[in-house]
Amino acid sequence: MGKYQSYMRQPERKKEAPIHPVWRGIGFILMIMIPIMSYAGTLVLLDANGQQGWISIPPNLLAPGPEPLLYVKIIVTVFLMILLFGIFSLLTFIIYRIFAPPRYGPFDAPPVRYRGGRYKR
Repeated sequence: MGKYQSYMRQPERKKEAPIHPVWRGIGFILMIMIPIMSYAGTLVLLDANGQQGWISIPPNLLAPGPEPLLYVKIIVTVFLMILLFGIFSLLTFIIYRIFAPPRYGPFDAPPVRYRGGRYKR
């Protein structure tokens, strides 16, 4: 043994439960599907905007070349990606809250209720 090595064994740490492979598959599918759904939603929104005239697109956002709405498509697609990611995250949190195991097991101490203030003798 070297000068700086300990003779004591390190205590074994608890291993956390690994992530179920189904959740990894769902995450991968969503990673692929959210940009596709966002782009499809962008095309639908721009088509509906052209028919209904909800928002006028400023000339500064029009790109030169064969695709004049390129910048608008990029902006709306990124916005829809963030929105869909937030919605799916919220749904995941709700599902996890409903179906997850209880927070405290049978061997855990009950949580301490502290109301604040000073300790009275």
